[in-house]
Amino acid sequence: MERKFSLDKKVIEEIFKEENKTIMVIGGSDTGKTTLIEELLKLLASDYRVGVVDIDIGQSHIGPPATISWGLVEGKFIDWESIPVEDMYFVGTTSPYGNLLPTLTGARFIYDFAREKADKVIIDTTGMIRGGAGKILKICLIEIIRPRMLLALEREKELEHILISFKKMELPKIFRIPVSSLVSLKNWIERRNYRRKKFKDYFKEAKILTLSLNEVAWRGIKSWENVENFLVSLRSKEGKDVALGIIEEVKEEGKEVSIFTPLRKAENIGCIIFGNLKINLEGEEI
Repeated sequence: MERKFSLDKKVIEEIFKEENKTIMVIGGSDTGKTTLIEELLKLLASDYRVGVVDIDIGQSHIGPPATISWGLVEGKFIDWESIPVEDMYFVGTTSPYGNLLPTLTGARFIYDFAREKADKVIIDTTGMIRGGAGKILKICLIEIIRPRMLLALEREKELEHILISFKKMELPKIFRIPVSSLVSLKNWIERRNYRRKKFKDYFKEAKILTLSLNEVAWRGIKSWENVENFLVSLRSKEGKDVALGIIEEVKEEGKEVSIFTPLRKAENIGCIIFGNLKINLEGEEI
């Protein structure tokens, strides 16, 4: 298969340097960020334990949509489906717009887990780069993660309004990489269908789990009326998102809630976190 990126010798030398432990990839939608990360994994995985932090909450490859997740690649990169989720953080939506703080919080939270276990960490980001929100998200993401290397995928300097803030800084080391002509463009229908498949795969073995509302906290709703089909996260008492769920119904006059989830036991669940999405078991957004 023809490679979509021909990385400069200098870039390859830098990614193998011991001190360059964190590499962030940024670029707009359909610039080949995922493909570039695949090529980095093929280069690095035989020599290092490589953590991949997936911040692309709308088109995630590690973990379900609406989450920031990470996985560990050791020995050889096979495909994305072969990377188990190590930890995830529920943002609750598939777009950073209006959700910058949860996105940044989750990015740092998950990055810290990855950094503890991996020799090198590669960070995939969303395609949100335009406008004031896109600019502030990327600048704050760079500042909160502090990567040593920044691989910037561009067609026509569309990242300049972001990168100019770091122009005179020693770190991160910025490498501009032209977008390959082989990179394909996806329309909104293809993106929606991708999310639907990811959600459907995640919930394919879901069963009903019943939680007593006297034994858990909840966040993100004012009342328990009309909550059916809301996407939620089941957060452990230690503060980790352990599984997603879909609200089925509230029972026993508001004393219990039944949730479709792949999680089998509820003993350690401390909080139900509500997102902004309603979906069904087929992964369709309602």
